[in-house]
Amino acid sequence: MVTVMGIEKHAAFYRGYQPDDRSLIPVAIVLATLVALWLLVYLVSVLGPQPRQATAHSPPHSAHAASRPANR
Repeated sequence: MVTVMGIEKHAAFYRGYQPDDRSLIPVAIVLATLVALWLLVYLVSVLGPQPRQATAHSPPHSAHAASRPANR
């Protein structure tokens, strides 16, 4: 049977492996900063300038026009 002193001795040993609560604050700040930067990059890519879609009124792309022989 383990005595109370033996339990306290084991508890003190394993207490050293527990993370310190104060060390979680910088981790939370870094994680929040990374999420905010990712969200900023995502929103800029989604809301940024969109590529122009070809319409019937727009002239053909120069590379596409150059590869096609002219109809005469």
